Amino acid sequence: MIEIDRESITPMYLQLASVLRERIRRGVIPVGRRIPSHYELEQETGGAVSRRTIKSAIEVLAAEGVVRGVQGKGVFVIAKPGPPRSVGGSEGGESIG
Repeated sequence: MIEIDRESITPMYLQLASVLRERIRRGVIPVGRRIPSHYELEQETGGAVSRRTIKSAIEVLAAEGVVRGVQGKGVFVIAKPGPPRSVGGSEGGESIG
């Protein structure tokens, strides 16, 4: 289950991107593997996020060079993300990314 904090100052799409990035970093979703579909991610969040939010999270990872969409096949991990980075303004100084 993916927990999204609707009260967080961090936008929901960035929270979801962070969860997916961490799964990829830890090898839960290995390089070459398809990430869960929009529908599967929507179910994993308990319907807490829209498909547009999921699409935005995936776009963040694609812009980072971590995933790439393949027409008719899905979105695949193409590289492990770099080390986590601290983001100013995040609650409690937690590390995201």
